[in-house]
Amino acid sequence: MRFGIETQSQEYDLPSSVVKRLRSRGRERGWESGVGPLVSEEVWSRLRDAGLRITPLRRRLVSLFASSRRWFTPEELIHAAEEAGLRPGRATIYRLIDALMEADLCKSFPQEDRLSRYIFCSPNHHHHLICLDCGRVVDVTDCAVKVPDATFRVSEHVVDFFGRCAGCQRTQA
Repeated sequence: MRFGIETQSQEYDLPSSVVKRLRSRGRERGWESGVGPLVSEEVWSRLRDAGLRITPLRRRLVSLFASSRRWFTPEELIHAAEEAGLRPGRATIYRLIDALMEADLCKSFPQEDRLSRYIFCSPNHHHHLICLDCGRVVDVTDCAVKVPDATFRVSEHVVDFFGRCAGCQRTQA
């Protein structure tokens, strides 16, 4: 189980068209239930602790964000939510991202175009593989980073890998 994400079948608070799409993608990714990750109570607790009121819309937005396994700009998240039949305002998205960041459930990646992209992720130590073409994100929990200088005492490190996923490589070949 990825932090805050369960793959067991549960009742979904998403439109049926989104659940069908998630089931299809989930089966492609080998998730047992087919639907993919669901948000655990620990996530909601962290968001409440960050001062966010948990509304039905926010539950759906967090579920969409967590299950997407990709990075988003706030505008892209709004667009994805609208495609899923949700109608969030910009302020709702920005407040949600701020609360996720404060709860250590989201990571920001500043871009060259002065925008930031965000990934829903656990506060546990891990790294990411990020496809620059499709935006797909894979968590890497096996940390094999070695410090080249044995006399250097590391207090923390951040490693994320950017490139092209296998699917995007095939489409470009």
